[in-house]
Amino acid sequence: MFVITAGRTGPNRSLRFGGDLSLDERGHRDMSALAAAAVDPAGVVVICGPERATRESCALLAADHVVDARLASPDFGAWSGLAPEEIEPEQLRAWFTDPSACPHGGESIASFVERIHRWRADAEPAPDVCVVSMPVAQALLADDAARYFAVEVRPRPSTNSPAGDDTGSPECPFTSAMSPDTVFRKKLKHVLIVGRVRRCSSGPKKT
Repeated sequence: MFVITAGRTGPNRSLRFGGDLSLDERGHRDMSALAAAAVDPAGVVVICGPERATRESCALLAADHVVDARLASPDFGAWSGLAPEEIEPEQLRAWFTDPSACPHGGESIASFVERIHRWRADAEPAPDVCVVSMPVAQALLADDAARYFAVEVRPRPSTNSPAGDDTGSPECPFTSAMSPDTVFRKKLKHVLIVGRVRRCSSGPKKT
């Protein structure tokens, strides 16, 4: 399964929690450039999260796709739309150090990661391409909630899986026509191709 993060919006450019805004101009441009590099996506199963920017990104990439509410970003509660400097330091510290903490009244990291891992374990059949928000991509790659913030999600110059992958798998239809070192880094630096994410064989880990 290939994971692509949604294009840029104002909030993720300025590092704000949550929100549900549309792609900004750069986000539209990046996703359109990625779509232009695609090969024939016939038969490719594409699933995306429910956020506006995620749906807009997916629509630019694939006319036929399915929106799955289970792939929603974490509920940031009272922090939604706020920048880190607008939040009490003690609350931020608790949230970053204790996966079970829920100082904003929304969803804890433990609950969020468990939800995403459950989706990954139950997805049948697994989609070929998954378009999600950055936090969801981070949760998909994290081994468990305790390691969530240790996962660094950033643009990659290739589609190799960070955790290894089955040999002989088909190329992602949205990257095989691209030059990784030039097109991806220069034109699509705000779009993330994480690589393949292997399903959990034993379901989500308990925290």
